[in-house]
Amino acid sequence: MKPSLRLALPPLSQLSAQSVIPFALLDRHGKILRSGEQNLDQLAAVLPTRQVQAILHPGDAVVATVELPPLPAGRLETAILARVEPMVLSELDDLCIAHGPRLPDGKIQVAWAGRGPLRDAWQALQNAGLEVQALVPAELALPAQDPQPHQPLRLPADQRWQATLPNWSLARQQWRPNQPSRRWRSGLRWAAAAALLWLAGLHWYAAQLRSEIQTLQQQTEQTVRAAFPSLSVLLDPLRQTRNQLAQLRQTHGLSAQDDFMPLALDSARVLAFAEGHVTTLHYHDQSLSLTLAEGYAPPADESALEAKAAAASLVLNKDAEQPHVWHLRRNAASTPERRP
Repeated sequence: MKPSLRLALPPLSQLSAQSVIPFALLDRHGKILRSGEQNLDQLAAVLPTRQVQAILHPGDAVVATVELPPLPAGRLETAILARVEPMVLSELDDLCIAHGPRLPDGKIQVAWAGRGPLRDAWQALQNAGLEVQALVPAELALPAQDPQPHQPLRLPADQRWQATLPNWSLARQQWRPNQPSRRWRSGLRWAAAAALLWLAGLHWYAAQLRSEIQTLQQQTEQTVRAAFPSLSVLLDPLRQTRNQLAQLRQTHGLSAQDDFMPLALDSARVLAFAEGHVTTLHYHDQSLSLTLAEGYAPPADESALEAKAAAASLVLNKDAEQPHVWHLRRNAASTPERRP
């Protein structure tokens, strides 16, 4: 068990980083190991422990005894505040009020101090690098039947410094001042949690994309295998499909003017802006009709597009009633090149 450091605070209104604080270092049996005085801002550097029991100056806190019947824990606090309110001159919200356990005879020790001065003192102790374990009213930190109950603890350290302290004090969690380091740690924890959540979402999205890619690859391979069963191994389905089409064209040539594939390939080169937007394709009576989805960027100069089609021996018409439908057919005057 670590030694405990007991401080005799000056009046709360006078406490500052330069205040000279009497102290006593006690072992776990209450024996005084060391005592002396030191500036508040130097205590943490010269003593082996930073956990302190701060004894308030007489007059900085009031101690009283109230009697209450047995009550549930949730109602005990409210009942104590109701008993204390007629005894204080300040608003309850301006005070720090703490109490001990209810004794068998119904008596409860209660202590209160000004909330502002108490929190300022607590903050000063924290700023000095000390961890406050207890803020004890002077009356509760002295031995029973002390001959000088209204005198603060003084050096040299004697039996008055060795009294057993109550297991409760005014150092309650709801009045603990904020520590900058704790705020930073809290912020870092939230940032780390957000980063982990973002990474988890990123991994989930990547896994979803990988699944979609695998599905598309499988569908592409199935389509290519169905179209070209002679391909036993698929390494690059798109390139292999283009090679197979090129071989078919070299083998069979552009056999006739109404062939669908040559017309479709020439149409794709003319209507390059429609790539990725074709929803339906209909071929009938030597004419190819393409229906495009909304969102494509139509050419600014349709006359230039018609000229490009004419250069490819195609006649291009935009449907008069359906603006997203384009019709293409071979120029009747053109004669496709035939290959043996």
